[in-house]
Amino acid sequence: MRGALKLLPLLAALLLTAGSAWAAGPVQTLVLKQGQVFQVTLAANHTTGYKWMLAKVPDAKVVKLVTSNYVPDKAEGPDGKPRVGVGGHEIWTFQAMGPGRAMIVLNYARPWEKDKKPAKGRSLEVEVR
Repeated sequence: MRGALKLLPLLAALLLTAGSAWAAGPVQTLVLKQGQVFQVTLAANHTTGYKWMLAKVPDAKVVKLVTSNYVPDKAEGPDGKPRVGVGGHEIWTFQAMGPGRAMIVLNYARPWEKDKKPAKGRSLEVEVR
């Protein structure tokens, strides 16, 4: 699935999955107005121990984290029985606070593996006007 950008009057939704255009190439810049809310959605599988974590906290004067939630995919197979190891998505919601630029850096890693390189990383520059 390719990344998609959708701006609504007060909600900017940035839908990104692992392997999307966001994963490769230069850092994308999202330009917002003060007060706008946007979401970053990333494929994840908490059953593996991996989760997306903020590697760099953005400048709170420019953008702040509102919430982050994990939503598992449908967990039952065609036979109606639960499937083991089902993945899902993490939804990160941020709000544009004031004029400026800030970087959002997320790493996909196991929290207890402090000395190990993350399996994936994503960066997004936010410009608030």
